[in-house]
Amino acid sequence: MSENVSPPAPRRRRRGMPRSVAACQRCRRRKQKCDGIVPTCGPCAAVSATCIMSGRLMIQQTNLSAECVSLRSQLAAAEQRGKELYNKCHQLETKISNILVSSRPVISGISSPGGSLVAQTVSETISQSDQVRSNPDNRLTSRILTPTFSIKSNLRGVHRGAMSSAWELWGDDTDTEVPEVSASDLNSDAYFTLANEFFDRRWPYLPILHRKSFFDNHLTPFLTKSDMKPLSNFLVNIVCAIASTEKPARSSSQIGYRVLFREAVKDLHLVMSSENFDCIQCLLLLCMYGHNEPQSVNMWYTTGLSLNLAISIDLHRKESISELNIKEAEMCKRVFWSAYVMGCSVAINMARPLGIRESDISMPLPLQMTDTQLDESIQSPYVEQTLIPSVADTSTFIHIIKLRRINAAIYTVFHSIKSTLTDRAELDRLRSGYFMELNQWLTTAPRYVQTLSTFQSTEWFQIAFHHAVLSLYRPSRAVPMPSSDDLRLCTESSIGLISSYSALYARNRIKYTFVAIHSLFMAALTMLYSLRASAPIRRELSKGVIKTNILTFLNIFRGISDGRMVGEKCCAIVERLGDSILSLFENENQADVNIDIEFLTWFGLQMNTSTSQMTDTGLTTHPQGSPPHFPDVQVDLPWVDLFTDGIDMGAADIWSTLF
Repeated sequence: MSENVSPPAPRRRRRGMPRSVAACQRCRRRKQKCDGIVPTCGPCAAVSATCIMSGRLMIQQTNLSAECVSLRSQLAAAEQRGKELYNKCHQLETKISNILVSSRPVISGISSPGGSLVAQTVSETISQSDQVRSNPDNRLTSRILTPTFSIKSNLRGVHRGAMSSAWELWGDDTDTEVPEVSASDLNSDAYFTLANEFFDRRWPYLPILHRKSFFDNHLTPFLTKSDMKPLSNFLVNIVCAIASTEKPARSSSQIGYRVLFREAVKDLHLVMSSENFDCIQCLLLLCMYGHNEPQSVNMWYTTGLSLNLAISIDLHRKESISELNIKEAEMCKRVFWSAYVMGCSVAINMARPLGIRESDISMPLPLQMTDTQLDESIQSPYVEQTLIPSVADTSTFIHIIKLRRINAAIYTVFHSIKSTLTDRAELDRLRSGYFMELNQWLTTAPRYVQTLSTFQSTEWFQIAFHHAVLSLYRPSRAVPMPSSDDLRLCTESSIGLISSYSALYARNRIKYTFVAIHSLFMAALTMLYSLRASAPIRRELSKGVIKTNILTFLNIFRGISDGRMVGEKCCAIVERLGDSILSLFENENQADVNIDIEFLTWFGLQMNTSTSQMTDTGLTTHPQGSPPHFPDVQVDLPWVDLFTDGIDMGAADIWSTLF
């Protein structure tokens, strides 16, 4: 018999009191149950006792100041370690410098063949050590301070025709030793006087700085030694150095401009690390100084650097100033066009490519306003331009920009390396158009009642005009064989340029710049070449008149070169070529091929031509000095070497040019 057995029922648990997370202090002390109600538990509330919750239920506040104290101690330790490393590095640099300096006299006394090379190497090492110590990143600054015209030993094999005539004049020129005096000997009045000289004499040509801003932000803090900006030392010294070049070197008892320049370039590394706009202004000031001392500043590198920096921040485009106020926009215009003017002038004088094409520029010309009007534009944006030119406004600068644009167009069409003979009628049309633009430019040149700046004188505008005419009509790659009428214009412009320079020199208004020397030298060469190439022009002028013009050139060269070697070198060249021209008045049949080749070399048209090349190509020399199939030696001898410069003798328009 089976029975159904049911499973046992589950055991019930007695329902107990819920446990709290932590009992209060009273319940824990009494070892009784605590319901954990806050702020007063049940047992404490029943007897009206004070309920103090357990610390396990309290939110603990962390000590934040303890962590800050730890970080501050770590930072202090790192700073102390940094100071120790800096002092140790400085001691090592000083020790190395002392060792090099102490070894200089021993090495300089070596009489072995390589002794001078070793001494030069040690001297360069010392110089580089000093530069690295004062400027850790001198990769750009050291190149800026190299000579503009330097004929290095590794370039001796390059044909000299690849360089412009400027290298022949300044290639072996060296810097003058700077006296060991300090610019701190100048008092405040001297600094103010030089700064005013800069803005009165040099600012109209390139208005790079704003006058009031320079005095307030840089000159005054520099003199008071308070609240100086990083670039104040450089700007004040370079501005005063440029102004000092306006004074005769021997007649002034003040600190020379080379000393001021030396003080300025000590902060050149700060210039290169500054903002782009400030850096462009400082580089252009260096270029202004380089006009007087081309072997102290690499003009080609520095002007290119300033122009490229301006392009990098889009100063060549008008859109870059759309959001600026009038003062800021005008300063952008002035700085860009200053870089353009400087770059164009240096490129043409050094026979190198232009830095920017005209078609890439949309930046408008500056407004004809003074710095005072720019300051007033901050309160009133509707400041009107002055219609009558003033010595304190930008009328001169605007007119110079227009001339440089014409110069750039002439240089591109007629003197570029790829310029070749094209349609003669088209070339004549282009030259006539440029000549009309130049005449209009001279006619509309501003006139000033009284000015201290040479660039605002009537004679300077005439010099600039005649220099442009010479560039337009002298022998060039596009027109290597100018006509007699072209050469007559060159002769007249050369004489006009001499007269203008003489007038400025007579009033002590012309100072040495390498651009002035080069333009005067090219004018003298062009005049002598025109007389050499054209017998009708020689018959129009007497021997006495030509001799007087040559003597005037020589006197101006010696006068404005201020004892520099380049002045005597130019005089020797012009005197030698002048004697050759004067000899033609006694013997019309006299011919000297070497003189004609030298003329063309100065014009940059004699390239890679030698006697062997002439023989190999069948251009053998005639006993009288010219190939038998060339035109008459008395008239067209200077064209002989042009034919060996790669001109196609089979071209029909060549002979049409000759006859």
